[in-house]
Amino acid sequence: MKKFLIKISYTVLPVWSIIVGLVLYISIYATPRMTGDIGKLALIPFGHSYNATLEKNIIKETLFSTIKHKEELASINVKILTIGDSFSQQKNKGYQNYISQKGISIANCYSNLYSNPLQYAYNLLEENIFDSTNVKIIVIESVERNFETNIMTFERGKIEPPKENKTKAPNKWSISRARDFILYRLGYENPIYHANLDAGYFESDNPDELYFYKDDIDSGTGIKKKNEAKVQYVYNTLRQKAYEKGIKLFFLIAVDKYDLYQKHIINNEFPRKTVNEDIKRIIGDNSDIIFSKYNLLPLIEKQEKDIFLYNDTHWSYKASKIIADVICKKIEQSAGN
Repeated sequence: MKKFLIKISYTVLPVWSIIVGLVLYISIYATPRMTGDIGKLALIPFGHSYNATLEKNIIKETLFSTIKHKEELASINVKILTIGDSFSQQKNKGYQNYISQKGISIANCYSNLYSNPLQYAYNLLEENIFDSTNVKIIVIESVERNFETNIMTFERGKIEPPKENKTKAPNKWSISRARDFILYRLGYENPIYHANLDAGYFESDNPDELYFYKDDIDSGTGIKKKNEAKVQYVYNTLRQKAYEKGIKLFFLIAVDKYDLYQKHIINNEFPRKTVNEDIKRIIGDNSDIIFSKYNLLPLIEKQEKDIFLYNDTHWSYKASKIIADVICKKIEQSAGN
């Protein structure tokens, strides 16, 4: 027994001590400093100063309403209804808040109601949940990395189930998180890519570094040729259905973080992304499509900081304000036609 205890004292115990120490570091120090969805996904302790600096310039209140139950849609009375993914769920930091600030009534469908915003929008119109008497305009938003999937899973008559919430609150004392922390630092299984930029595009400690979601690339960098006809079909189907209800429809394509900054990555070895260009080629430069990439790219070219968030996969309040202005201008132009 004595020999066994001596043996584990210089074999198992040192390893166990390292594991316990790492778990303590992640739990006590790192986890509270993991800000932004990138920090939480990749276990990076970015800290709070970056967010705190931006928060000073953000509207404090959420001025628009959020629809959390489908039944609520029958009684709404707004000019604009937005249906989208996480880019449309930013609350007081979202583009809807800046539209509402202009005195325009607007409501947003909570993304847990659906998986595919294109399908959900069509189903609502098909089911006569509302018409032009209580909703004048619908904005359907899709981030470009999910756009092709949303198109290919769209079917007329398909029931759109509520989104399954598979995200669980991580156990900050978990040994598995210590394992992930080590693997990510060694370059394995990390859901986030990292690159260096040709200038400082963020008001952060490392302004020339770019962290972006792996799926920005892994989901595909362009629309497949075989899917182009379906893109045109879904676009026309949604437009026609909205027209039948007397509702104006706008499509908002939220640009991926990688796509927006790809030209400024030093020695970029990642493939060139062309989803926006492909959509524009397939559908045409129609006035009811808002390509956020082309609205935001001029600011990147001027080295405007924090158009996207340094520690997050989403755009910042600056981009939200710009997109809000674009949507309002589109509405004014359509009213004049």
